[in-house]
Amino acid sequence: MESITAIRHRIQLWQVALCASICGYMALGAATHTLQIYHWFLLGLIPGAWLYGERLRRFFLDWAPMIAFWIVYDRLRLLQPLLLSRVSVEPVYELERWAFGWIGGGAIPAHAGRAWLAAHAGLPAGSLLGWAAQIVYFSHIFFAPVLMLSWWASGKYGPRFATHVKAFTVLHALAILLYLLLPVAPPWWVSLHGMERPTAELLAQSRMADAMDGALVQRMIKTASLYFAAVPSLHGAYPVLLFLLALKDRGRWKLAALGLYGAAMWTATVVLNQHYVVDLLAGGLLSFAAYSLMGRSRRASTSDITGCGTQNTTRDFQSTSSHP
Repeated sequence: MESITAIRHRIQLWQVALCASICGYMALGAATHTLQIYHWFLLGLIPGAWLYGERLRRFFLDWAPMIAFWIVYDRLRLLQPLLLSRVSVEPVYELERWAFGWIGGGAIPAHAGRAWLAAHAGLPAGSLLGWAAQIVYFSHIFFAPVLMLSWWASGKYGPRFATHVKAFTVLHALAILLYLLLPVAPPWWVSLHGMERPTAELLAQSRMADAMDGALVQRMIKTASLYFAAVPSLHGAYPVLLFLLALKDRGRWKLAALGLYGAAMWTATVVLNQHYVVDLLAGGLLSFAAYSLMGRSRRASTSDITGCGTQNTTRDFQSTSSHP
């Protein structure tokens, strides 16, 4: 009896919820034939939930909104067939050509950039730029999480980490809503199929390697959750939001580094034929919106706390005055 009671005390609700969620997620992937190699790493969290209980519990609770986004975004692959009939192809392309066609001499910047890479593929400059663009393009998978993980692990930012997570949560929620309401084809689709709207048959026979350079990018696109999520570009949004969140630090070198990183990311996504400039601007505007909403929420909560404190102080003073 004592051993059973001890086990019950050790088992916590969050551990059961975490293990059940991972098993359910893997089961859904297996049932829909959408499991990828990287999904199997999730199983490592199950023993971790028991071996590193309190530390993992804190991580699980603090990062729950970010984890929820990654899970939801990954499962959008199940909804993609239902969105194909509503994918917008021509409007964004024409807007891009009207606004930024002058950069590529009449061609949109993404197509002009890819043409330059193709023309210089055999030269050291072209090869170096191609690999550098791929590394920068993929860095968003690691850079933002690692930076936020360093904030969380050090405890230096305290409550500010929670506000950072809130800002990313607002950004992610708005992005997913737009992906579902207005799916937009990226420039590589136009390179392959012109203004044709995607169908399941056309998508199945698409040779994506013919529309983009770089082995890493080609392999990543094949396992992407959603092909038609060009607007807004999270590749463009993440550097802007990180820059905004770092403004309060007032560290010139940090801001300069984040600014250079953002410029490199925006350039890489265009050169690799993955996004229009319009997509990047939409991502940047969405980051400003998320940052503003987060700031308003924080000011409102602060004013509520201040107001309550003032009221309590007034009541205490009145009580003291009436009862000397």
